[in-house]
Amino acid sequence: MRKLLIIDDEDRIRDIYCRLFVQAGIIVRKAKNATEATNIIIREEIDLILLDIKMSIVDGCTMFDVIQEYNPHSKVIVSSVYPIEKQRELIPRALDYYDKSDGPVKLLEKVINTLI
Repeated sequence: MRKLLIIDDEDRIRDIYCRLFVQAGIIVRKAKNATEATNIIIREEIDLILLDIKMSIVDGCTMFDVIQEYNPHSKVIVSSVYPIEKQRELIPRALDYYDKSDGPVKLLEKVINTLI
């Protein structure tokens, strides 16, 4: 079974995403900040990471570098309120990008297609 890590500082977003992906049969881990995320990345093999950009203390751009250092085989989908072009500019090496205003169905499709 595939494992997904949600890195987002908003409780509501993490909870919505978690319910969505658990219902789809995906193992989900959640992190509200870089410290929690790094601890998970170091200890577990993660297939896919949903990464927010705008987070307090350590932003998604820096967190992407941490992911590449400790778990370079993990795929990353940037999930942000920033427009897709801005996301690509900030984190150009991510696998894919998702605008949170597009709704959860589109995100679920992206995640499932990535994990297949």
